[in-house]
Amino acid sequence: MNEVVSSHLIVQRRYSFRQMLEIHQVFKQMNGTIFLASKQKVVDASSLTKLVSFLLTVEPHTALKIIIEGTNPKTELENVYKILTNEQNYCGKGQLIESSDTI
Repeated sequence: MNEVVSSHLIVQRRYSFRQMLEIHQVFKQMNGTIFLASKQKVVDASSLTKLVSFLLTVEPHTALKIIIEGTNPKTELENVYKILTNEQNYCGKGQLIESSDTI
């Protein structure tokens, strides 16, 4: 049975195209579906063109919501969080702003 988890992060600066490509490659290899949302825009992160377009519109200091649907979304959320924080684009020194919610 599929579950859904979500979490928020704050973008501190814009991603480079290289970072976007690396993030996309990792997202495509994960089990489940990953969505990113910000300011009433939602994108399926498995589509490179949609992901790049979306990340280009996200301004610094903007909340970014990560939504993951799958059979083991909590593990995938931890992996996504590690990927995004390794890029050091997010505040909180490796901490989530809001704890993940399971639906």
